[in-house]
Formats: sequence, structure tokens, C-alpha cells
Amino acid sequence: MNQTYLNLAKQNFKFSSAHFLIFDDQHAEMLHGHNYQVAVVIYPKADFNFEKKGYFIDFADVKTKVKKRCDLWDEHVILPEKHPDMKYRLSADNKNYEINFRDRFYSLPKNETVWLPITNTSVEQLSQIFAQGLMSDFSDSPVSRIEVTVEETRGQSATTVLTA
Repeated sequence: MNQTYLNLAKQNFKFSSAHFLIFDDQHAEMLHGHNYQVAVVIYPKADFNFEKKGYFIDFADVKTKVKKRCDLWDEHVILPEKHPDMKYRLSADNKNYEINFRDRFYSLPKNETVWLPITNTSVEQLSQIFAQGLMSDFSDSPVSRIEVTVEETRGQSATTVLTA
């Protein structure tokens, strides 16, 4: 069986974010940052006819969508909104999040904080929500499958595979 797909791992498919990983009821990392790198593999639908156009999706469109998603998290603190120990509220002046995580307290600028609909800011969950968002971006295209890899440091990554 012949299968053609696209691989994109551009230098600007990156985001720099602060986070901390939560291990169990007692342990969590300290707040720290990574320069994350994203790679994407996109597969066409099985019945897609390459011979008509010679390609199945415009690279420029893919690059724009991936970069836009990276930019949402770039230079932000990313936090897991669904973790049961993560509590937050807006400050009195509506400019900061006042965050309580177990015995920790953070006050972070609202415009520098991103609450993600996940339970942990692991590369596994980051790749999942990135892939879900990207699959949604391509819902009206001939894309049948997307693989998104999020690498937090060289050689340390997670990949999520989604099928339309």
C-alpha cells in the first residue's frame, strides 16, 4: 500500500512556557520553563486523489495554523485548570490570578497566564490538546489523521495521534 503524508517540523514551531508537573498528592515540580518544539505529521483521507492537484494541502496553511497554536502558549505560564488541587480567582483589580496550589501561592498577571483544560501540564497532555485543536482547525479539509509531537527538551517528547 502506498501512503503519502506531510511532515512539518519548522524552527518556528516553538513556544517558551513556564509550568510545573504534578506527580502525586505530595509531590510537584517547582515552577520552571522549557523551550518546547512542535512537529506535525498530516495524512490525507484514503480516497484523496493526488493526481488531480498534485498535493493535498497547502504547506502555508498548515504552517500558519501550527504557528498560531504555538503563539497562544508562547511566553506564558501554562497551568492545568482541571487539576483538583489547583484553585484560582481574579485579584481585586482584575489584573492577576491569585493561585493556590496546595501550600503554594502565586500571583500571576492575567495576560501572561493560560489555563489549559487538562489535569497536568505534561508533554503527553500538551500534545493531546494541541492535536485536538489542530484537528479541529482542519475539520473542513481532506485530513484524515494528525500526529503532533511536543518536545520539552531534546530527546524528551510525547506524540498524540488523532484520526478524523
